[in-house]
Amino acid sequence: MTDSVILGIIPNYHFRFSIVDLTKTAREIIFLHELNSEMSVFLSKTLMGALFLAEMTKDQQRVSIQWKDDTNKSVLAYSNRYGVMKAVAYPGEFAVGDIRNEFILGQGIMKVIRWEMNADFYQSFTNLVEDTFEVNFLKYLTESDQVRAIVGMDVTPLTADGEPFRAKAIMFQALPEADESHFKHLNEKIYPIINKESFWDLGFEEMQTELMIAIESELVVLSTEEPEFLCDCSRFKVSEIIVSLGRKEAESILTDVGQIEITCEFCRKAYQYNQDDVEHLFKE
Repeated sequence: MTDSVILGIIPNYHFRFSIVDLTKTAREIIFLHELNSEMSVFLSKTLMGALFLAEMTKDQQRVSIQWKDDTNKSVLAYSNRYGVMKAVAYPGEFAVGDIRNEFILGQGIMKVIRWEMNADFYQSFTNLVEDTFEVNFLKYLTESDQVRAIVGMDVTPLTADGEPFRAKAIMFQALPEADESHFKHLNEKIYPIINKESFWDLGFEEMQTELMIAIESELVVLSTEEPEFLCDCSRFKVSEIIVSLGRKEAESILTDVGQIEITCEFCRKAYQYNQDDVEHLFKE
């Protein structure tokens, strides 16, 4: 079973929409990082938010969402518009001195970065309010992107009692031609539907049917993608990290430990370098 995201428009109202089922991708990352029930929800919603933002970008752009709440829970999720994704989450602070304690400007902030290959990146952020991810996500869209949107998310967390995990979401985004009456009308029609638990039990086609009945308009599907977890780490990228340490620091680690080992935070793959490997890097 694969994940899916459908993209489309509501021509009568000048809105675009996305419906995503990210159950498989989110579950794979959650198991990899051994996240608890609370963190599984935290990560899943951030992943879906990153995917929604990526769908609003140009073809070659990628988006990341980074945030830390007031209890030091933090998450970092990446996506491009085709749903190639990776993410990591941490339930609290690290040991004293770990630079990851300075993750994204401090507590209570959501930061979004957009960039293209071989181009400058653009970043923006919003202060979190005491509510759900969806509320903070909409706050970001309104403040930073000046986008009017309707967002609904449903994550059934991983639990010990065997309940099936689920991660689904939906977003309606106003296009420039949409007027305020369109936005108000869709708000009044859509939120009562997506606030029902039974709505999220439906398949994609049934969800579309429910929404079309509610808004009395056709949902025109333009494309369908299959999101997936795919880390882009490589030995080349890790080698650049070692070179950035400098020869003196690298050789000091080799003397103390015998080798340099760097583990990718996203996929947990470990890269080892011995004395000959490090010598070769600095010769190059």
